[in-house]
Amino acid sequence: MKNEFRYLKKRPIAFASFIVLVILYLFMIFAEFLSPYTPTRTFEENTFHPANVKITTKGIKVQEARVLNRVTWEYAYVKDLYHDLDFFVRGEKYKLFGLIDCDIHLFGTKPDKSGNCYPVYLFGADNLGRDMFSRMIYGSRISLTIGFVATGISLLLAVILGGLAGFFGGKIDWLVMRGAEFFMLIPGLYLILFLRSLLNSSMDSGTSYVIISIILALVGWPGSARTFRGMIHAIKREEFVSNAGLEGIPSFVIIFRYIMPQITSLLIVSTTLSIPGFIMSETTLSYIGLGISDPAVSWGSMINREISTLSNLSRYPWLLMPVWLLLIVTLAFNFVGDALRDYYDPYHSIFPSIKSLFKKKKSRAECVESKGDIELKAKTESAYDIESVDYSKIKDNQSLEAKDVILSIKNLTVDFVTKNLDGQKVIHAVKNISYELKRGEILGIVGESGSGKSVSTTSITGLLPKNAIRKGSIFFDGVDLTKLSEKELREYRGKKIGLIFQEPGRSFDPLQSIGSVFFEIYRNVDKNISKEDAYKKAIKILEEVGLPDAEKRLSNFPHQFSGGQLQRIGIALALAQGCSLLIADEPTTALDVTIQMQIVGLLCELKEKKNLSILFISHDIDLVANISDRIVVMHNGIIEELGDSKTVIENPTSDYAKHLLATRPKFGQHYTVCRAGENYLGESK
Repeated sequence: MKNEFRYLKKRPIAFASFIVLVILYLFMIFAEFLSPYTPTRTFEENTFHPANVKITTKGIKVQEARVLNRVTWEYAYVKDLYHDLDFFVRGEKYKLFGLIDCDIHLFGTKPDKSGNCYPVYLFGADNLGRDMFSRMIYGSRISLTIGFVATGISLLLAVILGGLAGFFGGKIDWLVMRGAEFFMLIPGLYLILFLRSLLNSSMDSGTSYVIISIILALVGWPGSARTFRGMIHAIKREEFVSNAGLEGIPSFVIIFRYIMPQITSLLIVSTTLSIPGFIMSETTLSYIGLGISDPAVSWGSMINREISTLSNLSRYPWLLMPVWLLLIVTLAFNFVGDALRDYYDPYHSIFPSIKSLFKKKKSRAECVESKGDIELKAKTESAYDIESVDYSKIKDNQSLEAKDVILSIKNLTVDFVTKNLDGQKVIHAVKNISYELKRGEILGIVGESGSGKSVSTTSITGLLPKNAIRKGSIFFDGVDLTKLSEKELREYRGKKIGLIFQEPGRSFDPLQSIGSVFFEIYRNVDKNISKEDAYKKAIKILEEVGLPDAEKRLSNFPHQFSGGQLQRIGIALALAQGCSLLIADEPTTALDVTIQMQIVGLLCELKEKKNLSILFISHDIDLVANISDRIVVMHNGIIEELGDSKTVIENPTSDYAKHLLATRPKFGQHYTVCRAGENYLGESK
């Protein structure tokens, strides 16, 4: 809470709004003490009495006034006729916090000789001579709390129903959205009036408060639910969500631990907009006589028909005080909400404060790094050099015949069923493929986009979309993964089979620090592990993958790392649970050439140290050939070529493999008409 408060102090408007809201809620809590009268106390002889508190040379005084016209209720102040305004005076008895008997009020006038106290009107009186200030303070208890109650119920329904619809889709999505559309078809005000009219109009104030809160919540949830559903539907496709599923984290945890924090900004904005909106809705109901009624008081009930004419507004402008108060509350909630939205955004540091805008910028000389700093940065940027690994030696020293099979794919077929205007359509993504991966081996899978590379490997962990139909067998350590339930598959995802993606920036939750990600991973393995022990393990494995300053960087967020560093962290996360098979789905595509070779070298070293089996997917056949023991060439969902790297590169047998090798970029060779006119079969057009 301290950090939030410090951040608000850097935003003057937001901080001022926060102070205003705090004062209003304190007034609400201590309403009996701060108000000189109860909200029902009437002074019939003082109908529409103006404010009579004056600041004079002798201090704060209460000036008497006399009625000039009882039709128009015009008043005239009596010259030099004042009463002393005292503080902490005795008045009507009340129970402070509903428990403590008390009769002390913050201010008021002392009784005269006859025992009567001249009334104090800080803001004036209404049509029954009731003190506006006292009624506004008492009315805040309903108006300021009904917004929170209704917003809480509404957002709870929206988050739960919208979250379930967006994450699971299918029948749940259809039912929730049709229910939301039913409520949205009816204009909100008419629906509120209809629901309220079905209830007993003679209910007490407490029952009316609860009923109105529920009605407002039922009317307000559909719009928010549709918004949340759309955002969750998009976020669930992100790779860090797929990683969570791969690690075996339950769907309920994924929704509330990984997805919901992504819409924190939206939740904050929705809350800060909904609270004043529900306050206004209660105001409308009370104004037309269907909301809070006497003896209870709210800001809505104070805006009565007496101010519905221009003549009354010109004569008694103080009757608009609740309206101005509603405006202030609305703006205050919005300003505070905007500030909190920025704070809970991990990128909030990029938003400058007002003071920083006027700070003197550093000179160009001050911004230039020293030679030592540059050398240190270059040294720590990467722990591996391009030439630190001799790939040929790694391959040549292996005895593949002695290794047993860890992964066996037999007759795997994957089809996607889609629907369009012409009816149902089946897309054949993978067509009856088979291959094996030996323990401690790197198997490269290469092919153009759409060849089925990623689909075939995604099938291993069962993370295919719901419209996918998978046939065939996938044996991992002798267990057919296609026969396992979703719960049983969680014991393999992440723990025994790791996965890293081609875009490292999308593989991490932007709202979680790297340390918290590792803590979640290790806690998934050991429920009783402490944060300190998890961090120790994280530091050790991050050092193994060559991340500099691992201990210091656990508190950093993903956007504070380079692409190569994020890929190293991704590899560390895959190894954190002790996986024996690593699926690297184009892990170097989004990286520059230098970082690509560093990541490739890291994978080769990890294979040697940990006897790790790796499925390496890439478009670059040269890269695959350099690090892979064997190569699988795929095209149009089928395997065109399968063999050891040397044989596939030097003596390809399939036409597509020959074409793939022929189209490799060759430095120093110009693109000629002759080469452009060749098709992949090697024949001229």
